[in-house]
Amino acid sequence: MEVYTNVDYARSAIDSKFTSRYCMFLGRNLVTWKSKNQNVVARSSADAEFRAIVQGTCELLWMRIIINNLKVACEEFMIFYCDNKSAISIAHNPV
Repeated sequence: MEVYTNVDYARSAIDSKFTSRYCMFLGRNLVTWKSKNQNVVARSSADAEFRAIVQGTCELLWMRIIINNLKVACEEFMIFYCDNKSAISIAHNPV
């Protein structure tokens, strides 16, 4: 399973919210994808990217539960892609 996340930094003049996107692949097959304005106004691009990481992680865990409920063995690693080093650093911080 692989998840790719990205955030559009072109802020809307109306509500100043970022648009987060993610897509999830199972093997070579696109399983889910989503593009949505974030619910809150992010203070920085790293904050917006981190929120996209959280949404993608929730989707990844949800899909793992579905696969386990279908009694399909899924012992491979879950791979997560994000292009923002600040958000990755925030995600690695245990605090």
